[in-house]
Amino acid sequence: MQSDPSLLPHRALSRRMKTAILSASAVLLSLGAIDCAAQPTASPRGAWTLTLENDVLTGSDNNYTNGIGVSWVSPDIASYDKGSLVRRWGEFLSFLPFVGNDGYRSYAAWTVAQEMHTPDDIKLANPPLDDQPYAGVLYVDSTIYSKGERATHAWQLRVGVVGPASGAEQVQKGFHKAIGADRPMGWDTQMPNEPVVNLDYSGAYLLAQGDWGKSLSWRIVPVANAGLGTYFTGVGAGIYAEVGRNLVDALGGTALRQGFNVASTVGVGPVENWSISLSGGLAGYGVVHYLPLDGTVFRESRSVDSKPFVGMATIGLTARRRNLVFFLGRTSVTRAFAGERKPADFGTLSLSLHY
Repeated sequence: MQSDPSLLPHRALSRRMKTAILSASAVLLSLGAIDCAAQPTASPRGAWTLTLENDVLTGSDNNYTNGIGVSWVSPDIASYDKGSLVRRWGEFLSFLPFVGNDGYRSYAAWTVAQEMHTPDDIKLANPPLDDQPYAGVLYVDSTIYSKGERATHAWQLRVGVVGPASGAEQVQKGFHKAIGADRPMGWDTQMPNEPVVNLDYSGAYLLAQGDWGKSLSWRIVPVANAGLGTYFTGVGAGIYAEVGRNLVDALGGTALRQGFNVASTVGVGPVENWSISLSGGLAGYGVVHYLPLDGTVFRESRSVDSKPFVGMATIGLTARRRNLVFFLGRTSVTRAFAGERKPADFGTLSLSLHY
């Protein structure tokens, strides 16, 4: 969501949001320092998660400008009755590597999400052809997780649509009108309607862990992913470190334009007191095709050529207390195409509820 940086309402909004985020982070860290180490209170349960990504959280406004999604993660699939839909779905996918293997537990997840991507100057009805195209994407992710003692593997099918059918134009125009920001003028040039289908694999491995004194723990986790389809085709690898009080048994992951998020609810139950951690990670991607930049596959659209290698860095704060999980992160991406005026830089805010 882009607006003229000279507009006082936009600048005031950015300052208020950043001040509120910093204040919330300080409160959470203070509460974590007061509480003793938390202990898990129950076996892992399912969870709902609401995730918002927006570049206004970082004071920027360009390229990947907004993403919002709602996810549901199941309890251990083996806990369901044999005739249930979730149990049958997990058994159907047991042909995938690691799924159903000895020493692994399986979890199912579904996500509904919308992304919007815009050029630098949304006041132009006809943006430059060498800038990020307007693109809205609406999709459903179906994911099967296989979690072992030191590793988590995920297989994901993404199905959706890019183009006017995604509803991104209406969402951005409505939001900008509500906050008094510039009206985006170039959505008539957005990518046309086209189906989105992608297969993805991601994995995380607990490489090392230990304790610092009596109250802090740390861990180092390499991650890897690969995608094939009309949304993202390429590979990625990275590593993150996490340090905090009472780290729970959760391994996070990473994705291009989504950054590292270590606030996983897969196979993780509520905690009685506070669990607080700070994390930081680096990743690199080899990109063959990335829809928001390279354009649609079967129809003509505006596009720019993705750079073959893109780097990414994320820092984040995770807080867990009883049934709630909170994550706040900032992700910076290197220039992703030739002529990019400013690299993508966005914030991630997610809130999960165990039920």
